Amino acid sequence: MKNIKFLSLIALLATGSFFLSNCTGTEETPDPTPVLNFIGGPDFQSEDLSLTANTAFQIGITASHEKNITSFTITQSVDGSTDVVVLDSSDIKTKSISEYIYNGTTGPNEGTEIYTFVVSDNDGNSTTKAITITNLGDGGSNLAVLTEDNDGDPFRVWNVYGPNTGAYEIGFGDVSTSSPNTEKDIQDSTTVDEITAWPARWSSRNGTTYKVAPAGAWSTVTNERGIEVAWDEAGEATTFVDVEEGTSYLLNLKGANRYALVEITKVESTDDDNLDYIEFIYKYEQF
Repeated sequence: MKNIKFLSLIALLATGSFFLSNCTGTEETPDPTPVLNFIGGPDFQSEDLSLTANTAFQIGITASHEKNITSFTITQSVDGSTDVVVLDSSDIKTKSISEYIYNGTTGPNEGTEIYTFVVSDNDGNSTTKAITITNLGDGGSNLAVLTEDNDGDPFRVWNVYGPNTGAYEIGFGDVSTSSPNTEKDIQDSTTVDEITAWPARWSSRNGTTYKVAPAGAWSTVTNERGIEVAWDEAGEATTFVDVEEGTSYLLNLKGANRYALVEITKVESTDDDNLDYIEFIYKYEQF
């Protein structure tokens, strides 16, 4: 009986030693995985979005890895169908992809399109990212696109305290400060207290409201359905907007659910002469 207890104690100690030795061991370092990112900015789609049928778009990626990237693939799936390979670079050997631009076009029919990007190495380590595009189908009439006035000059809204026009009506043209407020879809909103520090800010005087447009909107919003959905999916509407160069803004004109898309091409601030101005191009639903 004593021998049995003694052997049991030895077995228990041996088991305890086993657990102790495992607790003091080191964990294996996991293999590094590739880094994959979408390129942001005004020209590229970097998040899920809605587009109308037959609309061109761009998705840009960058990638890097501690080891070599040996494969880069892009697949497309439409309405849950089997993935179709649209790019297969399985013979590469590089530690970084500084920039790759995928130029795509949505299909002709309403539905869901998923574009999946995968970078991998020879050891089976990979990183995957995808963008889902909701195809809205037929977009209706194309928007009118205006990039300069009838004299070939750029569109500008000037500082209201200077000698030039400080307001604009979409589809019609420059509006003087003394014109009826009903014409002022856009007006420079500098106050007396801000004359020495021009704020580059727009407001309206006729019920027009503003939203910041999603990245890439200027190139992808081309028709009535597209601009209406872009407005619905954008953030909160405001009556004032702090204007930034390179940014696009959606406008609900006069609050009548007729829309415009304005892209800011230049913000020019000058010293002590009230000749500051904001330069822009725009698209709009024709009346």
